[in-house]
Amino acid sequence: MKETSVVAELGDDWCDVTADRAEDCDLDHLALAAELSTEVHPAHPFFGTALEVIAHRLSNDDVLCRHRANPSRYSVLHLTWSHREEIGSCPTIDADGEWQDIVAYENAVDAALGESVPNESAPNGADLSGADLSGAGRKPERGPTGQPREEAPRRPS
Repeated sequence: MKETSVVAELGDDWCDVTADRAEDCDLDHLALAAELSTEVHPAHPFFGTALEVIAHRLSNDDVLCRHRANPSRYSVLHLTWSHREEIGSCPTIDADGEWQDIVAYENAVDAALGESVPNESAPNGADLSGADLSGAGRKPERGPTGQPREEAPRRPS
């Protein structure tokens, strides 16, 4: 079953792995499921859960999965691309629930990013040289399970 119509609801930053590859996507879609199964460890909440990767975010290492045993349940996980079994809360679960929960999470992230990013167009010739563009504070401090979020290493470009 293709998810093209629902994944499109999440915006342009998501690549539907069940559809034809997007022009701006250079990621090996088969590697996503392999990396997810490698990273999920025995202490992870989704260990032993059959997950199907249906999309990935183009701007970072988030993957959108559907739970095979409960097809109305979706989760957004953040991969580390360590190519090994993780420890602790990695890969982090950024969102989990039914489709409307995933859409609400994405809308909240978009709203938070819109509020925390300075206006990059620099109206009236404003000087942005001192602006904090680090991205600090863009994600909630605690994940959906109440555990503190950990910054995961990013995959090299």
